[in-house]
Amino acid sequence: MVSPPDPNLIRNVYVDESSQTKHDFLVLGGVICRNTDSAAICESVMKSRLPELPFSELKWTKVSNSKLPAYKRVADFFFDSPMNALEFHSLVVPMRGRSDRHFNGGSSEIGFNKEIYQLLMKCGKLHSQSLFHIYPDYRKTNSSTEELRLILNRGARKRGDRRDWPYRRVHFRQSHDEPLIQLADIFSGAIAFINNKHHLAENASASKVELAAHIFARAKVSDPTRDTFRAGKFTIWHRQLKSVPRP
Repeated sequence: MVSPPDPNLIRNVYVDESSQTKHDFLVLGGVICRNTDSAAICESVMKSRLPELPFSELKWTKVSNSKLPAYKRVADFFFDSPMNALEFHSLVVPMRGRSDRHFNGGSSEIGFNKEIYQLLMKCGKLHSQSLFHIYPDYRKTNSSTEELRLILNRGARKRGDRRDWPYRRVHFRQSHDEPLIQLADIFSGAIAFINNKHHLAENASASKVELAAHIFARAKVSDPTRDTFRAGKFTIWHRQLKSVPRP
């Protein structure tokens, strides 16, 4: 029997991804906050969107010149919050070097779940005294969230984690209902925008170029194509994939 958790030990992780297909790099990002603070934080995010964005979902693909001030204010709310109140951690995966046929039984879904696993394992290591509720953005999948929860807890135990089932909950959430999934989308989108060199395109969105620059200036990240420090308020980790075996 798993013991009931102390509410103060629970951290929520809101996960989203950017540029999953047809791009050189996939980016997965997770926003972390204490479960007991989540309602107040979400309310503050919603207030910071006003007046330009009273209803529309925050999304990297929807960034425009008229809405740019609202997106900047949401980013500023994150960076102005205390270090232990809000964090963002990301994983950049090179898609060109990935072979689902060789390493994932031919399943892109298995490959994608492996990357979510890596990101959430990192969150678990960074907060070694916490328990987690995981909220990925909803997506169609043949794998159940309960299966992912079991894999995460078994992986943690295999790595020597002595917590009693650190990953307590994994539930899909609709991004339009979760401001912090939307925040993960914006930050992941900015990282993917630079890593995939979309900012260098002739028709690059000026508002996205400006928002990405604003985010990385606030994060003190001079080059999003390189790893940041492992821990911190805003981190980027570039995964090095195994090479495809030669025939």
